[in-house]
Amino acid sequence: MCKGGWLLARGSHPLLIPVGPRVGAAPKPRRSRRASDRRGDSIRAFLVVSAIVVNWNGKDYLPACLDALLAQAPPPAEVLVVDNHSDDGSRELVAARYPQVRVIDTGRNGGPCHARNVGAEAATSELLLFVDNDVVLRPGCLRALLARLRGDPKVAMVQARSLCGDDSSVVHYDGGDLHFLGTIALRNWYRPLAQATPIDGPVGAAIALCFLTRAAAYRDVGGFDENLFILYEDNEFSWKLRLRGHTVHVAADALCTHLAGTAGLSVRGEGRYPGRRTYLHSRNRWYVLIACMRWRTFWLTMPAQLLYGVVYAAFGVRRGHLGDWLRGKWELLVMLPKAVRARKVAQRGRVVADRDLLVAAPLTLNPGLADKGFSAALRRGMDRFFAGYWRAVRGLCG
Repeated sequence: MCKGGWLLARGSHPLLIPVGPRVGAAPKPRRSRRASDRRGDSIRAFLVVSAIVVNWNGKDYLPACLDALLAQAPPPAEVLVVDNHSDDGSRELVAARYPQVRVIDTGRNGGPCHARNVGAEAATSELLLFVDNDVVLRPGCLRALLARLRGDPKVAMVQARSLCGDDSSVVHYDGGDLHFLGTIALRNWYRPLAQATPIDGPVGAAIALCFLTRAAAYRDVGGFDENLFILYEDNEFSWKLRLRGHTVHVAADALCTHLAGTAGLSVRGEGRYPGRRTYLHSRNRWYVLIACMRWRTFWLTMPAQLLYGVVYAAFGVRRGHLGDWLRGKWELLVMLPKAVRARKVAQRGRVVADRDLLVAAPLTLNPGLADKGFSAALRRGMDRFFAGYWRAVRGLCG
């Protein structure tokens, strides 16, 4: 099958073979050696990409995700679906409709962190493309991600710009900055695509729904911390990369559509805030701070950390999530030894101080949560307080 100047060979994994000129065709101008080398480098680069699709009970989303992934020109060298032991027929669907895709059953639902690590271990390529099952790549997405990653050897992670599944004219995730509170201050959050602020250069953190990374960098930071299960794993992974001197980017020309999010966890627009999200937020924020933050920074920012925690607890109580918040705190106490062990891995090879990694940008909240009245005033007051506090202690942080 000839497609876009490439021949897609048969077999379990796509191979890319440049198609030669037709017999009798007019001779083409001879390429310079440098141009030929660049073309060869491009071919080899695409040959070393393994795509890893993370799935749990996503049978309804997988066809659109895989069709778009396999339609990339050129496609990845291999595609793996790492399935967290779904019970909705996901594995059977992939086996029947996509024989060229390798399916790995993890045997349990260990969360996306576990699935990504399993996929990274099984992949055979130098570059890893991670895609959530509810993400649909636009044409040219992989090529744009590769171009950004190959442009600078310091770049270790490139996220695709994701658009909302219910309105593709609105940006959903566009990377962000690592807040000293452990959260991510998202860029262009729910902003119309036509009004999105241009992204030129590194960002503080990427969102893990669709990103390309180097396998060597992934292994160096220990992959994703499986103790988190889900939520805040983007913060932790980006933080570990950056403290080692790697950079994180968003490729604004690499577009994808984020269809639905995680059931019982994701919040779209002004939708109801789930109790499970309160529980994971209560537990995982502190876990990431303990693992990734220098102790000096941790203690210097403690008053601000506690204030933010109190406000979030009040937010949870207001929504009837007191039990979820308390459960998160109890599990955090149980997980403290694991967090300290994770810290040893995270801090290994650190060359960048927290004061050069973290910011105090305005906090990101879902539309409708604090847009008017007392909530809006409290939000503005907190942003001003945290910005002032960070200015006061930043120079002392490690």
